[in-house]
Amino acid sequence: MFAGIDTHKDSLAVAVVDQVGLPVARADEPNTRSGFVRIGELLARHHVTRVGIEGSGHYGRCVAAFLALDWDQADVGVFEVPTLMTSRERGARPGKGKTDPVDAVAIARITMREPDLPPVRLGWRGRCSRPSSGGLRWMLASSPDSSHGSRGQRRRRWPVST
Repeated sequence: MFAGIDTHKDSLAVAVVDQVGLPVARADEPNTRSGFVRIGELLARHHVTRVGIEGSGHYGRCVAAFLALDWDQADVGVFEVPTLMTSRERGARPGKGKTDPVDAVAIARITMREPDLPPVRLGWRGRCSRPSSGGLRWMLASSPDSSHGSRGQRRRRWPVST
């Protein structure tokens, strides 16, 4: 079984497909730790062996880190699915439109079909949690290039908690 996750700031659309690409489960979870846990339970229940995440370097960063590092299913591969591949997959199946569940199924099918997807990128700093005020806060990271602001700092998008 294979899974695809379409990531957004506040939500994660998840689809599980079988070995021929037919959807067997779909879910929409919040982009929070409790949502990650429920996604992990869904994937374990369906014995998923590969997970593809579109946007694992941005809004999907925290779910990618959870599945790759914190989840108790160590034998499951977690991969980055490029956005261009998702749009091509969606275009190959006209009439479905662009919705989050359709994209999640497309991501799962790509994960099933493409053996050489890159693993998710985990080389970032910061923690994945949302402050109680809602939304994500971003921290400033030092940059050796002083042209990006005072004292060589520029805005980086690494979520941090308050």
